[in-house]
Amino acid sequence: MELKKLVDKLNSNPQVHGIIIQRPLPIQIDEIAARQIVIPSKDVDGFLPNSKFNEPIAEAVLEILKTVFEQKPADEFISWLKAKKIVVVGKGRTGGRPVINLFRKLEVKPLIIDSKTLNPAEIVKSADILISTVGRHGIIRTNEVKIGAILIGIGMHKGEDGKLHPDYNQEEIANIASYYTPVPGGVGPINVAMLLKNLLNNL
Repeated sequence: MELKKLVDKLNSNPQVHGIIIQRPLPIQIDEIAARQIVIPSKDVDGFLPNSKFNEPIAEAVLEILKTVFEQKPADEFISWLKAKKIVVVGKGRTGGRPVINLFRKLEVKPLIIDSKTLNPAEIVKSADILISTVGRHGIIRTNEVKIGAILIGIGMHKGEDGKLHPDYNQEEIANIASYYTPVPGGVGPINVAMLLKNLLNNL
């Protein structure tokens, strides 16, 4: 396989410090198998179980929350997170799961909502920090969000207007949330920055 030959060559090159296999891949290439070609020390995407890096999307969420927290002592950040009720909507491979895994690594225990969760609206309403990762219109309803909540939108979808939208109505949520991320221009650019940070930390 040509992809494996190329990645093996990059794996063995000491001048290459990070390898990204861009998705989506052609249908004839298995995505999981392709990810496993990259050696853990160069897996700046953080996809491998034994990677030395956290996944950039999860680090992006953490970085955004640190920005919200910036008025307080930095060493109290994790304690602040632990004191909040954090809800993650969706546990997909590219959004929810990385965020959940990083929180757990920090010993922060989020509540998780998936398709089997009973009374999801009630759980959403209880959230101090709400992270939505689904990518579907209307998953987060404005009247179900607690006043003053922090809302981070990872999931996005293309609307009838041809533009990208988050899981919530941005105009309505602006009057409810104390802080929310827009789409586009919210989590995405921070995700790229965290990917580059992983690379720089590997030089």
